Parts: sequence; C-alpha cells; structure tokens
Amino acid sequence: MTPVALIVSLEAVRIEANSAMPNAPVVDDGRGRGESAAMTKVRGFAARTLRQVADRVEPTPALTYG
Repeated sequence: MTPVALIVSLEAVRIEANSAMPNAPVVDDGRGRGESAAMTKVRGFAARTLRQVADRVEPTPALTYG
C-alpha cells in the first residue's frame, strides 16, 4: 500500500469515527418538510408502473433453472 493511500484511508476512518460524536455537524436532508399532493401522486404512479414492468419482465417459475 502506498503511503498516500494509507494517509487517505486513515483520514477517511477518522472522519467516519468522528461523525458519531455529539458535536458533529448536522446536515438537513429535507425529510422534515411535507410532500405536495402532486408529488405523492407522481410517486405512486411511478411505483405502480415500475411494479407492472417488473411483473412483465420477470420470467415465469417454469422457465427458471435453479
């Protein structure tokens, strides 16, 4: 392992370990805000459509080998 890779990996481990500290910075990810009704409808439509596509693409149990 090269010395630079060792230094970078140790720095990454230190940052990850310090992220659990009580005084760690907090980043707002926006989950506290409510979704609009239109966004809820779009998300539901997308989920239904993807589920239907997955059901069509999935092979039938008789064709699977296992």
